[in-house]
Amino acid sequence: MSKLARCWLLPALLLACSGAGPSSPAPTTPPAPAATSPAPVPTQPVPSDIPVTAAPTPALPTARGPIELTFVGDVIFGRYRGDNTFDAIPGPNDHPFADILELMRSDLLVGNLETPLARDLPFKSPIGARFRFGASKQMAAHLVDGGFAAMSLANNHAFDLRAAGMLDSPEILRELGIIPLGASRPEPPTFRVETIERIGWKLGFLAVTARRNAPQFEGTPELPFLAPGDFVATLGPLIDAARAEHDLLIVFVHWGDEYADDPGAHQRKAAKALIDRGVDLVVGHHPHVLQGIERHGRGAIAYSMGNFLFENTNAVPRLTGVLRARFDARRCLEALTFHPAYIKRDPSKHPAPATGGVGKQVRARMTSLSERLGTSFELRGEDLVLSGFACDPPAG
Repeated sequence: MSKLARCWLLPALLLACSGAGPSSPAPTTPPAPAATSPAPVPTQPVPSDIPVTAAPTPALPTARGPIELTFVGDVIFGRYRGDNTFDAIPGPNDHPFADILELMRSDLLVGNLETPLARDLPFKSPIGARFRFGASKQMAAHLVDGGFAAMSLANNHAFDLRAAGMLDSPEILRELGIIPLGASRPEPPTFRVETIERIGWKLGFLAVTARRNAPQFEGTPELPFLAPGDFVATLGPLIDAARAEHDLLIVFVHWGDEYADDPGAHQRKAAKALIDRGVDLVVGHHPHVLQGIERHGRGAIAYSMGNFLFENTNAVPRLTGVLRARFDARRCLEALTFHPAYIKRDPSKHPAPATGGVGKQVRARMTSLSERLGTSFELRGEDLVLSGFACDPPAG
């Protein structure tokens, strides 16, 4: 047995997660707009990869009540080092999301999976880049413990395990009961609205990347790559068609410059145009650091959620958080809550709530960077809260 195989023999409990989770219904969402211990996430998703096409505007059923969604940034489970050996982050008996589980719980938890998955993780990386990520199905099973309902695969590391990883990743996530968003595909459509249903709500997700590490190779699955300047022209018709058929529309986008404090002017312009077109929330990642949050119209833009489960624990990259969005029964954004967190080094790298001095550091960064974007938060305990959004329910 190889060293890699010995390192990743998981307990029977995790192996049992390879099938679909229980189908118990989600409990009622608590009324408090910034609750830190909301109802548990249902683990039986209802995936839909069917692209939304133009159709007559149907009458939407009334949502059964408010809904809370939570979002986190970049998640990896390990990387290949210069000597081409694989360096895992959590060990086989670790529970990397246990410390922060309560802050992540909601009706739907989504993150960016920057680790492509493989059924047989190669001992040596198939590419020669400096930063090369990868993970097995057994490693990805940690996502089940964390309560993740969906993960975006639209990012610049999608090709790290070559075409096999691009094809295996969405299949493995589905086997674990997690919905893949923005997966690379060998056939069109490249860009698509993907539907998830929760507690009477119909949610539409568009996951795209404006960054890639390799060109599109002929005969390989196509990454949903798009420059921000082309967002409206390409995604606008999809948004128009999907708006009448969904309660909420959310764009999950991989973009920006690594370790930059602020988003570029082109990003701000593109994000605002998406909200003006009918998107309720834009959530970004890729810079590996937190960036500010900006209000716009009836929605909001979180330009970068930073790292979440990652190897880089330097001063600024280790500062992270959980973004909680609560929408009321009218489909209006009622409150946006930022729960400060940081990447803890021991016993292995993992996200944890940021309290005390570390919490002040996280809040100071998010507060100052958001003020540059014209956004001011209210402090509630350890959290930062935005409320008072204009309520202009979407047509339908």
